[in-house]
Amino acid sequence: MRHSYLPFLLSSRLRSPPSSCNTQAIRPLQTASSRCYSSLPKTSSHDTATTTDSSVEPSSSLAFDDKHSPRPNWNPSLRHSVVPYPITSKKYVARGSGILKPPYADSGILPANPHGDAILIHDDPDDLDAMRTAAKLARRILDHACALAKPGVTTDEIDTAVHEALLEAGAYPSPLNYVGFPKSLCSSINEVICHGIPDTRPLVRGDIVSFDVSCFIGGVHGDNCATILVGDEQEIDEIGVDWRGVPYKSTFDSVDEEVMFRAGRRLIHATRESLYEAIDRVGPGACLTEVGAAIEDVADAYGYSTVAKYRGHGIGEVFHCAPFVKHYRNQDKLELVPGMIFTIEPMLVERSGDCYEWEDQWTVQTVDGGMSAQFEHTILITDNGVEILTVAEDE
Repeated sequence: MRHSYLPFLLSSRLRSPPSSCNTQAIRPLQTASSRCYSSLPKTSSHDTATTTDSSVEPSSSLAFDDKHSPRPNWNPSLRHSVVPYPITSKKYVARGSGILKPPYADSGILPANPHGDAILIHDDPDDLDAMRTAAKLARRILDHACALAKPGVTTDEIDTAVHEALLEAGAYPSPLNYVGFPKSLCSSINEVICHGIPDTRPLVRGDIVSFDVSCFIGGVHGDNCATILVGDEQEIDEIGVDWRGVPYKSTFDSVDEEVMFRAGRRLIHATRESLYEAIDRVGPGACLTEVGAAIEDVADAYGYSTVAKYRGHGIGEVFHCAPFVKHYRNQDKLELVPGMIFTIEPMLVERSGDCYEWEDQWTVQTVDGGMSAQFEHTILITDNGVEILTVAEDE
């Protein structure tokens, strides 16, 4: 959500960082209480890179181009620019439904965070159980949303399905009326980076669509996001499978269409890879800077840019709180300790990472029309490493 990151507004209120942060010499952070650590330091600037197109001959033996190879150049006429479509009426969760609502649900106004800028340490077993429950539900509904994304289906219809599934599970859709957001799901298509509002536009083959599913249950939030390529599936695995295990399609109407699909697959694959590379680098005693470094390392390897304006965040009883997690190289020196819970949600784009907001004050789009993808997990720093909370129930 837009206000999840507060990208540069908090910098004047945050404490200065220690001068170093690495696994050999980490300065202990001053605690605000027995359960809280001091929040993040001031922000740093980031220059986004612009990549150069290069034609690549498609190959039916590959699902997508590997890293370090030129980005495919496909015919842009095959994918039309995303424009606003009509939006249906906002849904509500009725009083007396028995569903616990977050404090902003009815008014759309965010109350002050009772913990301020401090980072909450989750060390109570009941609290951790609640976080795992919310996170796993968010993942189950995310998988449901992705499975519904077929050509001809509207994101509004998927929003309705997500809304109803969450209510049936006894959860409140966290985005609904968050600072006035009108839907229960964020759906971002093609050049839309994040915070897209579900509308009546039918999905078409080749759309790159990101779904961000969040829920509030048991007094805490669960949050995750994933990206799929609409219409890129078949029954038989001939050239590989996507991140869900769904076989990629292997027949196309034209060479241009094949190159377009393979370019989309490559962007999605790189974005997910950047998420897991970041997760691999964190754990107790690691530094928060490792997250941004890992993501930008992967983006550079593929020739993509990472979006600097939006970032991950702490999560729990409050939807968005410290620590705020940058997805590019930075100097946020913060030691990670057991009990910290936060999201990592890289957004990679084909060209420049610069972006702008639509008149709806939510939808964020690339300035140059480059395609975008996003993946997000909620993670817990443990005594021995990291636990990914937003995993499927059978993982």
